[in-house]
Amino acid sequence: MKPPFVICATLLISLNLIQAQTQTELNFPTETGLINNLKNDGVSFYNTSVGLFTSPLHFDDEDFILTGIIAGATAFSFTFDNSIRNNIGEIRSQSLDKTARFGEKFGNGLYVAGLSGVLYLGGHIFQEEELRKTGLMLAEAIFLNGVVTKGLKIITGRSRPFRNEGNHEIDFFEMEFEDEQNSLPSGHTSTAFAVATVLSERIDNLYASIALYSFAGLTAFQRIYNDKHWFSDTILGAAIGTVIGVKVVKLNSDNDNHDSSIDMNITPVVNSNGYGVGVVFKF
Repeated sequence: MKPPFVICATLLISLNLIQAQTQTELNFPTETGLINNLKNDGVSFYNTSVGLFTSPLHFDDEDFILTGIIAGATAFSFTFDNSIRNNIGEIRSQSLDKTARFGEKFGNGLYVAGLSGVLYLGGHIFQEEELRKTGLMLAEAIFLNGVVTKGLKIITGRSRPFRNEGNHEIDFFEMEFEDEQNSLPSGHTSTAFAVATVLSERIDNLYASIALYSFAGLTAFQRIYNDKHWFSDTILGAAIGTVIGVKVVKLNSDNDNHDSSIDMNITPVVNSNGYGVGVVFKF
């Protein structure tokens, strides 16, 4: 026997067409300030992700030159890998051990994700829009940096220095998923520079920028100091994190100045099967 009340969730996807519906929609407001902010932030996250991953399709001359400079600098830095590794191995001390540990935390995805969450929720709680946006941009940068960096790690398949296989031990497109074969680029370094770039752009203060990039540089040092990465790994990681940080801030600014490419609405719905919540996406 059919129960008297059946609760169902209905996902409605609309491509700029409002189709006639046989169901009856409850007619009362559903978008509080919190829901509206969450909706807008979800749209922003989507638009920023699409914008970043499609940006190579719209490269201009300056973009190609920058890409060439990053590739050339990374390749050139290979010549310093072994000497820097050997020199750092000779200066180890307890004080440097303690200092390096802070660098690891600044580039640790879990810590910076926590920072992003604190800023984002704080912005909601205290109704500080700029603080909320900063938390959102950090989350976007961390996520997109992670996707790009991890993808490159798997594609390059470079052996980490502590394996003692040499800095030229690279298996392109072998699709190695083992952490010991995922050295290039440095994920901690790219994360640290992405965070430093977003916060530097948002704070817009010279002294804050110097401090933030100094912390990011300490992260790069820690990765080499602990024999987790080659010097060239950190060079590429720093470049990737910086570029992604700048791009995320710019894309958010562009999104604020233009109508969003998608819209999302949340509404309660009732039909013959019961009642629930409808989410309408308009592309």
